[in-house]
Amino acid sequence: MNRFLHILVAAMLLFSSTTASALDYYDQPVFEAGEHAVFNIYYNWGFVWIHAGDCHFKVQNKKLNGKPSLALLVAGVSTPTFDKMYCIRDSFEAFLNPSTMLPTYYREGKHEDSYVSHTRYFYFEHPNNQEVLMKRQRKTKYTEKRMTIDKSTFDLITSCYHFRNINTSDLKMNEVIPFNMMFDDDIYHLGLTFKGRTIVTLKNGKRYHALKFMPTLITGDLFKDKDDMTVYVSDDMNHVPLMVEAKIKVGYVKAMLGGVTHTKYPMTSYIPAKKK
Repeated sequence: MNRFLHILVAAMLLFSSTTASALDYYDQPVFEAGEHAVFNIYYNWGFVWIHAGDCHFKVQNKKLNGKPSLALLVAGVSTPTFDKMYCIRDSFEAFLNPSTMLPTYYREGKHEDSYVSHTRYFYFEHPNNQEVLMKRQRKTKYTEKRMTIDKSTFDLITSCYHFRNINTSDLKMNEVIPFNMMFDDDIYHLGLTFKGRTIVTLKNGKRYHALKFMPTLITGDLFKDKDDMTVYVSDDMNHVPLMVEAKIKVGYVKAMLGGVTHTKYPMTSYIPAKKK
């Protein structure tokens, strides 16, 4: 099943919630309403790199059922050139309770060539866990499923933003951060391995100090091996994803930060170009 951009968005968001209570979290979220990041996605087949599409990540203040919420919006669109090979129009939306930072609602709509599906998660919070009602429509097939999850399990979108609140200053080389993620109607127990600090150069020429991670992947449709991906995150208070490098079954994929605005903190990881 071809779910190219959906899996790539998952890859972008594999900075998930951790079950390790020893990790230190910042007292306040490191992101706020107004933040907008754009990622450019490139696909390589042979010796040719193609600009395949773009993903927009936005944080907004909204209301859900009359209650103030933090809305996390993601939209992925393939370029006109790539449309001829594979047309993608995907959108994701998640709502967080601004007091607890726990998810309250999640929606995704995927339209990738002939593949069309719509999925929604409705969260019901209990003292020790959450109940999730999943509703999914795939063409003419409708599915419902109820799941009980602990409060360290998140969907694709809220996973990313939850991880960004982890204080990474004391991470040690090869330390594994375990995490749980809902993907479709299953819960996966995965891991994120810290591989140190480095400098990355993006396609636009900008350079950043970065934290390097290797996530454990869900193999099958797209990935052959569980360690076929490397993820780089800004080494500052924002923890903005900078670049994803992935080997897939047919070719390679790179997603690079094209630009980000209205971050809560200055992007101190940015390395200014030297004056000539």
